[in-house]
Order: sequence, then C-alpha cells, then structure tokens
Amino acid sequence: MIKNNSFKLPNLILLGPPGAGKGSLASKLASLYGYYQLSTGDMFRSEIRNKSPLGLKIKSILDSGAYVSDDITNELVEKTLLELQKQNKPFILDGYPRTLDQADFLKSLEAKNINIDQVILLEITPEQIISRLEKRRICPNCKTIYHMQYNPPKDYIHCNNESCQNVEVIKRADDNPEIIKNRIKIYEQQTSMLINYYEKANILIKLNSYRPIDEIVKDTSKELGI
Repeated sequence: MIKNNSFKLPNLILLGPPGAGKGSLASKLASLYGYYQLSTGDMFRSEIRNKSPLGLKIKSILDSGAYVSDDITNELVEKTLLELQKQNKPFILDGYPRTLDQADFLKSLEAKNINIDQVILLEITPEQIISRLEKRRICPNCKTIYHMQYNPPKDYIHCNNESCQNVEVIKRADDNPEIIKNRIKIYEQQTSMLINYYEKANILIKLNSYRPIDEIVKDTSKELGI
C-alpha cells in the first residue's frame, strides 16, 4: 500500500501494443492504490451498450480492427479527466494516447492543471501478443480479464466474482488473429512514435510484460516509489 498519507500518487499513462497487459496492470494498480482506471475501450463499449449513434459508429470501427478517431476519443477523455480533477483523484490512462496528435492534445490540458507524471511502456513481441490474445476472455459484466492458460476462470466458463454469478466470460470480437495483426500494424505505424515522445520528456519507464502480472505490478510499484 501507499507508504504514507502525504504521498501523492503520480498520474500515469500505460503504453504498449494490444495484448501487452495494460488493462490488467491498470486494474491491479487501481485495486491496490485507489487509482481511477480510465480505459478508452471501456468508454467506447459503454457507448456501444447504450446503442447511441456514436456507439454504433464506434462499434463499426472497432469491429474492423481500426481505431476510433482522435476527435471522438479526445472529447471523451477530457470530459472524464476534468471530473477527476475536481475530485482530486489520481488516474491511469489505459490505451490513450495512441497517436502524437492525442499526446499533444493531452499535453495541452496542462493549461487546465491536468498533468501526466509517469509513462509505463509494457514491452512484448507480436508473436507473444497473438498467443496471449487468442486465449484472452473477459467478463461482460465486471470487465475482469482472464487468460485461458495462465489465469482462467475457476470452471473455465463463468466469471469468478461473486457479483457475476452465472455470467459467462466471452472472447472479444477483435481478439482474432487477422484483426490482432491489423491492430499491431496500426500500433507500429502510429503509437510506437510515442515512445520517443515520452523518452524525450524523461518520464518513460520500460517493463517486460510477458510474465505473471504480479511480477509486473511489483516492478511498477518499485519504479514509482509506491
């Protein structure tokens, strides 16, 4: 847990390709330290569940393996960060920014006292990504992520959480090899440039993510001093 009550948790960005484990790490840190986990994927899926015009548009984009436009994403992120700022709540950005334009937009929010303190880069190879995502499952209710080989549900069918009794875990529509390869290609074309962006800002921490999540959490906590 946090070393002392006066310690201010750093606001974080988690970087890495799809399947690097950003969501799992963010969830663990949120549970341990009280972070607010801001996942653009969760925001998009919320819009899709609501079947809003925006949600239908987002669904079509995600099902194709592409990424949602910066304008849509930036609007949703800024709204949430401003609300968290009012609550003095530390946050983790999971899956955002993806492009230099998004990073510049996030940088511009410093004028509104929204700051990024550290960026965690989760490193993993394309082969490891495909192997991991093909076996990934998620609870549609609580969003808990499972891996059918390394971290399966107890009965391999239903979510383990008591609040999700009889809820079957599912495979996401975008977790198939062809879509995964397309997402990796887009990541390499766009998001990988963010590595240099945050290295130059001297706030980037690199961690190997192809290992048990508890090891990654331990190393992340050590690097952040929490």
